[in-house]
Amino acid sequence: MFRYRVKSSHTPLFISMILVSSIVLPSAVAGSNAASGSTPSLVHHHELSIFDQKLSFTLPKNWKMAFSENENDMYAAEFTPMSDELRDWSSMFCVQGFKGLADSFEPEEFLDSIAESYQENCRGEVIYQKLGESEVDGHTGYGAIIGCSLMPNTHKSTPFNTGPYSSEPRGEIGHYTAISGDEDMYLLHQSMRGEVFNVDTPPLESSNYREFMATIAPYGLSQ
Repeated sequence: MFRYRVKSSHTPLFISMILVSSIVLPSAVAGSNAASGSTPSLVHHHELSIFDQKLSFTLPKNWKMAFSENENDMYAAEFTPMSDELRDWSSMFCVQGFKGLADSFEPEEFLDSIAESYQENCRGEVIYQKLGESEVDGHTGYGAIIGCSLMPNTHKSTPFNTGPYSSEPRGEIGHYTAISGDEDMYLLHQSMRGEVFNVDTPPLESSNYREFMATIAPYGLSQ
């Protein structure tokens, strides 16, 4: 997962993967792992306190928080299946918060900047399929599918990766939702990474993204 850079008329902003204060509530409800086609499994409800609001979602029971970091006014956490290593993940869910950005970007414009950064890092072709507006507990959101048919897989050393790592480029694609909170912007994305794909036949598109998101959505945003 590369670092996103949001460009605006105000201030350039690097969107990195950073720490979220997390409360995990173990309410077990039945769900299905549509992305992998596996049999239904238990999922857990998560509620993250990010700035002045609480963001909620569910994850399969066998997922873990794989990375977190805190940097100024940006917060994020990455979750992967227990069997995945952060440097070589196959499925990932990432939650990010950006303090004070709700007045600077509309959710659609925010995703436009994400897609632009994807273009700068992708070695193949970029997919950016807009899915339209949504509402999350009275807050305006916007969804899209963003992907790259050939994405580099290179990581620097971090506390979560003991050494630099590089492997063959892979295809990467995911469902992205930007939500405009009371004052802050939130970005949630579930992504998959695997074989290089043809942009004419991507593994995720408007016809199957709801199944892909079945164990994570719907989202909640409250005080």
